[in-house]
Amino acid sequence: MEEAIPMDAQMSDDADEPLRSRLARAGMYVALLAAWVATAGSLYMSEVLGWIPCLWCWYQRIAMYPLAVLLAAGLIWRDLNTPKYALCLAIPGALASTYHILLQKVPAIAALEACVIGVPCSTDYLNLFGFITIPMLALAAFAIVIVASVFALRTQPALARSPLPFFPPAVLVSLVVATTVGLFALSGMMVRGSRQPTAALPDALPTSSADQSAAELYNRACAGCHGPANAGLQLIRAEYLDSHSDLEVMRLIRAGRGVNDPQNFSGSAMPANGGQISLSDEQLLALVRYLRAAR
Repeated sequence: MEEAIPMDAQMSDDADEPLRSRLARAGMYVALLAAWVATAGSLYMSEVLGWIPCLWCWYQRIAMYPLAVLLAAGLIWRDLNTPKYALCLAIPGALASTYHILLQKVPAIAALEACVIGVPCSTDYLNLFGFITIPMLALAAFAIVIVASVFALRTQPALARSPLPFFPPAVLVSLVVATTVGLFALSGMMVRGSRQPTAALPDALPTSSADQSAAELYNRACAGCHGPANAGLQLIRAEYLDSHSDLEVMRLIRAGRGVNDPQNFSGSAMPANGGQISLSDEQLLALVRYLRAAR
């Protein structure tokens, strides 16, 4: 640990400090921000949006959550070994994110994953512009931490001071963390307050056939939680299918079902569309009819 540097001494030294050293100090705070955005964002997705994390999501969380705390503590206490500690978590996390991306984007690799109870790791809750997914966002956060840590290791003395002379490290770290968590918490309250009870669907059922095999769609979107089709869909309530029309079942799948829903007997939330954001009405109808035939 390094002893705190008086404020007046720090301000006098900043004028002569090399640009590289200033960037190194600022970079570690950027890494702190990236770690807390990723941490708060993942909790927002699971606790507010209801997106159930898969197995590889949890592996990435195992690396990211302690990284957020470690960076905050290291910067507050001005520990020059903070970049080394951060790399021990960020590098495995980046490798996990990379593999998760391959699971989502390369069918041959996705086929190697054993089917387990839970959300399939190929689930694409988020797919912006056709390539930006949740593990890709996590990889970006890990990459920021890795680059900042490597750069800081080459300029270690810079970590002994705050990048802003008028803000001690403890104050600056607190501002970064509080602002990040506060913005996500405020957004979560707004989303919960404006959430509609059901998702929109057409008044009439689509008549064209789905392009994708309903059995393949079930295995990709549903089997992880409801069990494999060859086991008779034992985790899907037959009485619900018998007492509701195709359109009503479609509405349920479109909207999802929260873990606290009184009609939820599974103990875990069901994500909207089964986590398949690109699911069309035709595919959804084919899936519902497949459920009726396979049970």
